[in-house]
Amino acid sequence: MADGTIVVCDALRAVGESLAAYLARDGLTVAAVVAAAEELLDAVAEYQPTLVLLDVAVARRYPGRLLAALNRTGSASVLMLGPVTATADAAEALRDGLQGWVPHRASGDELLEAVHAVRRGEFHMPPELVVGALRSTAMRSTTMRGTSMRGTPMHGTATSTDSARRDGSGATPARFGDADGATADARIAALAALGDRERTVLACLVEGMDRRGIAVRLRISENTVKTHIGRILAKLGAHSMLEAAAIARAAGLGDPAP
Repeated sequence: MADGTIVVCDALRAVGESLAAYLARDGLTVAAVVAAAEELLDAVAEYQPTLVLLDVAVARRYPGRLLAALNRTGSASVLMLGPVTATADAAEALRDGLQGWVPHRASGDELLEAVHAVRRGEFHMPPELVVGALRSTAMRSTTMRGTSMRGTPMHGTATSTDSARRDGSGATPARFGDADGATADARIAALAALGDRERTVLACLVEGMDRRGIAVRLRISENTVKTHIGRILAKLGAHSMLEAAAIARAAGLGDPAP
């Protein structure tokens, strides 16, 4: 990996070149400026940069998950450029390890602040976009689970008939994660199953921190953080850190005190 190098990818090459020039004036090294996903993947494979500055328009045009492809090509952090209304794009990118987002309205100083933050291993994203991405993920998860519940029950999931036999009421008890059963009580019960350290790690996820940032704050190794996150996902029935954070927010974790 070329230490400290950056690859800039913007759908408009002239814009990308302007961004590269601006970064260079701050002493940052830009290895390449590209305008398409295929060019970006080639540049990342060749230069192995530490950071990719990526226009969301390029990611949208790629026939698949561009960040996932980048992860297979190198280990660069990705800082995306796009509107703060692009919540679905942000949610998908976060699932693939997005490290930050710079809104189109950002000033040059704000861009530099985001670049330096991500290069330090910090997570950088406008709060309104984080909230929107969490909501998008929660809605997607609820829809997917509701669809699966209408079909054949998954392994380990009780049918309404089995539930009726157990409680004698003929009604199916609410289960955490059902389309209409993810009640506050169920969320609280799931969160209560977490250990003290797991709750601390989950609170960090709600703040938008990545594994590296959590490790630094809690003074533990990234592998230990990874273990805690794995246990959190298992206990909450979540499929990603973003979904776990959405569940915690829905249950009130991270909300300001009244």
